[in-house]
Amino acid sequence: MPIASLTAIEVLRAGGNAVDAAVAACAVLAVVEPQSTGLGGDCFCLYAPPGGGKVVAVNGSGRSAAAASLEAIAANGTPDDISPHGVTIPGAVSGWQLLLDAHGTKGFDELLLPAIRCAEDGFPVHERVAWDWSMHEDKLRRAENKLFLPNGRAPREGDRLVQTALAGTLRAIAKRGADAFYSGPVARNMATSLRARGGFQTEEDFANGRNAAEFVEPISIRWRDL
Repeated sequence: MPIASLTAIEVLRAGGNAVDAAVAACAVLAVVEPQSTGLGGDCFCLYAPPGGGKVVAVNGSGRSAAAASLEAIAANGTPDDISPHGVTIPGAVSGWQLLLDAHGTKGFDELLLPAIRCAEDGFPVHERVAWDWSMHEDKLRRAENKLFLPNGRAPREGDRLVQTALAGTLRAIAKRGADAFYSGPVARNMATSLRARGGFQTEEDFANGRNAAEFVEPISIRWRDL
């Protein structure tokens, strides 16, 4: 989305580095392109530090609930495409925090402001986003996901979508960092919602997800002596 790219450019102009810009852009995408990414997703990153240093890799993939097992899941029949068993503990915010702590120059308090504005003030739904939304309208309806079906339908191109609850979550992260996402009211809300649908996720699972993201050895091969 152009607004995410512009956000990254503005962060660079304000003295931020590539990590700062990437986190700010990803946060905006979580608001304006929710069918592709979000705070409930994961984070995978390759980052080349300035000066030609070794490329840094981050694996911010989510983990399953501790109580989840093939036997426990199978006991309830074959999961469908809206099953809570397909939801892992999100790794995105953990990955963002890890990157900012190690290589960033700015904090969430500054970097999340553009995303917060988009969520609070609303944004015009892009043509492609509207198309994707319409393709999943039946799925959202079956999941009773009213947040993504304002006025009972998928948003259409040009509709202004306001996401007050998401803005509140982003503000909490801006104030307290990743801890605000993996513990307290936000984590409790996610765990409660998932368990109400038959999931195994607990608040402890979310707390353990706080430090799930990790630096890993980048995958590489030799090519033409390079």
